[in-house]
Amino acid sequence: MLQKIITILSKYTKADPTLINQDTVLTADLGLSSYDVVSLVTDFEDEFDIEIPDKDIKLFQTVNDIVNYIEASNEE
Repeated sequence: MLQKIITILSKYTKADPTLINQDTVLTADLGLSSYDVVSLVTDFEDEFDIEIPDKDIKLFQTVNDIVNYIEASNEE
């Protein structure tokens, strides 16, 4: 799952995908804007067949936040 998330993230940033890890901060380390994050959410919803409410988008600060959220969503 982490690799799929990194692949999606790499479409939105010029950062080297090999340097993206679970501790990577979306805005500070990858330079993503809030618009980028909203666009990412759409890709995550499609890739992992989940729905992410708008209120939950603010929870995504690091790659690990995304991993934990998607894992929890898949357990439901």
